[in-house]
Amino acid sequence: MAKSSIRSTVEGALFSALTVIIAVLSFSMPLMLIISGMLIPLPLTLMVYRHGLKKGFLTFIASYILLLILFPEPLSVSAIMIQFAPLGLLLGLLYKNSVSAGKSIIACTAVSTLLTFTVMISVVSLTGISLSYLEKEMQTAMNESINFYHNTGLMENVDVEDLKQSTEQTMQSLIMLLPGILIIGAMLSSIITYLLSRAVFKRMNYKLVPLPTFSRWTFPWYSLWVVVIGLALTIIGDRYNLSTTAVVGKNIIYVASMIFVLLGVSIATYYYKRIPFHPLIKVAILFLVIIWPFTPFMLLGIGIIDPILDIRKINKEKEA
Repeated sequence: MAKSSIRSTVEGALFSALTVIIAVLSFSMPLMLIISGMLIPLPLTLMVYRHGLKKGFLTFIASYILLLILFPEPLSVSAIMIQFAPLGLLLGLLYKNSVSAGKSIIACTAVSTLLTFTVMISVVSLTGISLSYLEKEMQTAMNESINFYHNTGLMENVDVEDLKQSTEQTMQSLIMLLPGILIIGAMLSSIITYLLSRAVFKRMNYKLVPLPTFSRWTFPWYSLWVVVIGLALTIIGDRYNLSTTAVVGKNIIYVASMIFVLLGVSIATYYYKRIPFHPLIKVAILFLVIIWPFTPFMLLGIGIIDPILDIRKINKEKEA
C-alpha cells in the first residue's frame, strides 16, 4: 500500500512537471500554442488512467500552481490550463472505462468546445475586448496594408475600394462563423489528442478498445436532423430579420458541412482502396480530384446521402 502511494506521488510529480514543460512552450513560443494544446492533456490522461481521477486532479492543481509561480500572469495561465488540461482528466476516465473511440471523440469535442467558449467569454469579460473591437482592429490593419501596397505601386491595376469592401465582408463572415470555427477547431484538436494518447498507450502496451477504420466510418440517419435544424433556423432568421437565429443556423450548417465532408472523404477512401488500377494511375486520379474545384461539394453531397442510403452497405454487414 505504501509503495503504491509513493509510486503515485512520484508519478504525479513527474506528470505535473511534464504538463508544466509543455505549457511553458506555449508561453515561450506563441506559435507552439496549438501543438502544446494537443499535448498538455497527455500526462494527465496517463495519471488518471494509472491512479484515478483524484490523483489526476491533484496533478492538475499542482501543474497550475507551478505555472503561476513561473509565470505570474493569472489570466494567461488560467486560460491555457482551463482550456486544455481538463481534457486530459476526461480522456483518462474514458480510457479507464473502455469507452469506444467514437463516443470518446464526441465527448472530448463537446468538453473541448465548452472549455473554449468558457475561456473566450471569460477573457472578453475580464479584458473588455469585444468581438466588434477585434473586427474593427483587423479591418483597420487590413486597410492600412492595402493602402501601403497601393501607394508603393504594387496594386496599380487593382480597385482599392472593391478590395477593401471584399476584405470587410470576409472579416464579417469570419466573425459571424467564429463559433463554428471554434467548434471545428475543438473537434480537430480532440481527434488529434485522442490519436496521440492512443499512440502513447499502445507504446506502453495498455489494452485499448479497437479504433474503427477511417474508410468504414458511418453516421446514423438521424444525424441529418442537424442539417435540417440549421437550414430551418437560417431561413427563419433571414425571413423574419432574427439575426441571432440566423447566425446560429449558419454556424450549425457550417459545422455540419465540415463533418459531412469528412464522412464524404471516408466514403471516397473506401472506394479509392478498391479501384483495381495501377498505383500511378490511382495517384493521378487522386491529384485530379484534389485540384477539381467542385470536389468539396461532391464530398459534402455524398456525406449527406450516406446516412440514408448506406452507400457502402456497411450497416447491412453489421446487421448480418
